[in-house]
Amino acid sequence: MMLDKEQLRGDIRSAIADWDKERLVNLVTWARESGLSPVEIVNDMLFPELLGACSAHHSFDLSFSELLLMADTIQGALDLLVPEIKAMIPQDKPKGVIVIGTVEVDIHDFGKNLVAAVLQSAGYRIVDLGRDVPLEDFISAVEKERADIVAVSALMTPALVNMKRLMAMINEKGLKVRKIIGGLATSPQFADDIGADAWADDAWTGLDQIKSLLQKSNDHP
Repeated sequence: MMLDKEQLRGDIRSAIADWDKERLVNLVTWARESGLSPVEIVNDMLFPELLGACSAHHSFDLSFSELLLMADTIQGALDLLVPEIKAMIPQDKPKGVIVIGTVEVDIHDFGKNLVAAVLQSAGYRIVDLGRDVPLEDFISAVEKERADIVAVSALMTPALVNMKRLMAMINEKGLKVRKIIGGLATSPQFADDIGADAWADDAWTGLDQIKSLLQKSNDHP
């Protein structure tokens, strides 16, 4: 049967809305067998649904528990696709150390998990602190691991105050680490306002930004 992308997109949307993880995984498996790349499935069919769900929650059209159920459903598909995405990226010797995590009070880590997988596959050593990470844990990890980059994610607006506090703590301690932020609740303007060195709205942009930041560090140690 010829793949109808619009039909598939609608079926995926329906499975996510129904919190039907098994059906979603079956649809994604069929899409891969029909020739769609894992990157295309993630970027064009999964993340738009995730971002739409987060926006609906922010506008009070979706409850927090419903958002979590939809996110868990999407994670089932990501668990299938992320290993394939990692395998697609050439492996080189370690290029730097990146501490990554979702900032305190934010329990969403699906986007962060994909970013970590892409960065690891691109040859960076990843120290993944997980989700809802206390600010002091970021600081400790940066110091202990002598990190080149700290990457911080936030999908929920209440987490932004902690992201701002973390940037201030890093500066107050004089840590020589480049700072990149991302996630639905963030923006390029917010990154500038809190003193982050870069902002990214997806894993592949984040990879490019980190390459650029490390090049700047090498040029100006």
